Amino acid sequence: MAEAEIRFNFTSPRIIFGRGRINDLGQEVLNILKPRGISNPRIFLVTGTTSLRESGNLDKISMILKKSNINFELYGKAGKEPTTSILNDGKEIALEKKCDLIIGVGGGSVMDTAKGISGLITNGGIVEDYQAGREFLLPPKPFILIPTTSGTGSEVTNNSVVKNEKTGLKKSIRGLWASLALLDPELTLSLPKKYTAYSGADALVQAIEALVSKSANFISDFFSRKSIAYLGDTLPKVCDDLLNIDLREKMMLGSILGAISFANGKLGAVHGFAHPIGIKHDLPHGLICGLLLPHVMKYNIEVEQAAQKYSWIAGLFNYQKILVDYGTCPKSLPSSIKEKAKWAIKKIEDIFTYVDIPLKLSDLGIKEADLDDIVKDTTGSSLANNPRDTNKRTLRKILVHAL
Repeated sequence: MAEAEIRFNFTSPRIIFGRGRINDLGQEVLNILKPRGISNPRIFLVTGTTSLRESGNLDKISMILKKSNINFELYGKAGKEPTTSILNDGKEIALEKKCDLIIGVGGGSVMDTAKGISGLITNGGIVEDYQAGREFLLPPKPFILIPTTSGTGSEVTNNSVVKNEKTGLKKSIRGLWASLALLDPELTLSLPKKYTAYSGADALVQAIEALVSKSANFISDFFSRKSIAYLGDTLPKVCDDLLNIDLREKMMLGSILGAISFANGKLGAVHGFAHPIGIKHDLPHGLICGLLLPHVMKYNIEVEQAAQKYSWIAGLFNYQKILVDYGTCPKSLPSSIKEKAKWAIKKIEDIFTYVDIPLKLSDLGIKEADLDDIVKDTTGSSLANNPRDTNKRTLRKILVHAL
């Protein structure tokens, strides 16, 4: 029998990874702008409101830029959700200050804010125009993304997910590739346990959804499998040992590998649900994703290819001996593909329970009366790429089982 033809597309920004690599930031800014004839740049530095300052990392980054004689305008208004007003206001300030490059330092919301501002500067208009269908026809203002969590993967994707304050819904604007993604695991050492767990859960969900996505391909599978191997083993350990740089490094590596995977192989129904639930109930994205993953996996298990890939996860987690003496997952691995897939789901439930992520929507205050409203706004490409087709009835059924 002839082997199946290997076909894939692959897109990624330039990536720098390693402990202490934040110290390269000044030189990297100059390297990006030198070909454009800019020798004394002004930077638009996008951050969250408090955490970067409280961790000491803002002072560190300020010193690094000043050593390279780089001036910057601080825009510390990125909240837990990128909003149309924050992006539109940021664009106006960056234009007024004649900034040459954007840097986003923080979690996914901060990086999405920086992305959107970069695109608006060169293309004009407001976020709402692009959410309504206008496209970015010109490249964005050069931008660098620096994550301070290991989870969202926003640094290597081309979309910015923004809350439209008029409609109350989240919608992506696309076509925004970073000039550089700079990943330094030392920047994650100050992240509290709760947010380490939430961001790590998001990363693991992304890797697993990318693995079974309808758009999965040879190269996305390669990256998602490596990501799952790092994240499944490391997530419960790092939540017990937050200052362990070796574990933080593995978490960040697992996160970036998973992000590369889903940027090329897409996501699934968990992420279809996550945006409306997060908006309507003001809940952290990673918390929702971790809670819903086992329930979506139970739905997808009826698709043979998904069950086979879930069974591979079971073999991996069994080999890694993850949480052998914890939870309800049997210690011995079953023999059939479908039973192995169920074993993998059980092990994932144990991992998330271990890091204090609940497995029921009711634990978050969501009631059956809320489900129809959630289903109504569960849309997008993530549903189209889920391995098992969905409709409003089946989506509601998944949520009922998750209550």
